[in-house]
Amino acid sequence: MLTRLAIAAAALALIPTAAFAGHSELEVPPADTFLLGGEQKADMVVSGRNTGQTTVAVLAVKDGSSPEVLIATVSPGASFRHAYGPGEIAVIRNQSTSETARLSVDFTGSPSSLTMAYLLPQKD
Repeated sequence: MLTRLAIAAAALALIPTAAFAGHSELEVPPADTFLLGGEQKADMVVSGRNTGQTTVAVLAVKDGSSPEVLIATVSPGASFRHAYGPGEIAVIRNQSTSETARLSVDFTGSPSSLTMAYLLPQKD
């Protein structure tokens, strides 16, 4: 559950392009989760391609306490695209416990209003 995990700020290089608000060559550590959005006032579209060697899950969550909705399970080389509503969070979860996931991700919306963070795996 998102509210039970520690949030660490993400350091991403955003490269604006004409067609997209932002682009990132994203790396998600083993068993880690990356979050994009949650405070945007308008729709955002997130699309990407799995450029790594491990499967990732792409999910959506309305807020930190609502259930996650699986959008896609993205195998190496496969792509995904999903439109997220205002306030909705794009969740990208590395399914591997030993290998870093790599994705090429584009998103629409105002980069200044998009929150980005990693969720560190909870240690019991």
